[in-house]
Amino acid sequence: MTTNKNELYQEIEAWSQNAIFNSPSWSINQLDYSEKSVSVIEIILSEMAEKSLMLSEEQTAMISQEYGCYLLLTAYKLYGGEFYWNSDYEQPMLIVGEPHATIALLTWNKIKGRLLGDKTDHVAYFFEQFAHDAVSPETGKNVLYI
Repeated sequence: MTTNKNELYQEIEAWSQNAIFNSPSWSINQLDYSEKSVSVIEIILSEMAEKSLMLSEEQTAMISQEYGCYLLLTAYKLYGGEFYWNSDYEQPMLIVGEPHATIALLTWNKIKGRLLGDKTDHVAYFFEQFAHDAVSPETGKNVLYI
């Protein structure tokens, strides 16, 4: 299910730093891995969605990975957990609450949907729902946020 956890963490961190580096200049100081910064990501993606017709499939995938990893690292810094590689969805995920609960977060598809203009893929709301369960996971609860 996972490769070397340190290696996966480093990869997630590198993609996350790419997201910050490639973000609009107005947003860089606001991307600090806080809950508030997730709303900044939503604004950035909303702006990009308006221009998504100009993005290639490769660019869309790269942006989804970068901002998806930013969200994963933000969740990790706020709520802890462990990173794993999810083979079914071919992307990293964060699992919080083990061993008593499993609250799993996968982000790439949500970012991609928002980037392509789907307003129902509201990233800040999605993260808020995950955070609600991650703060104090109920024993026996198993939830997958994707």
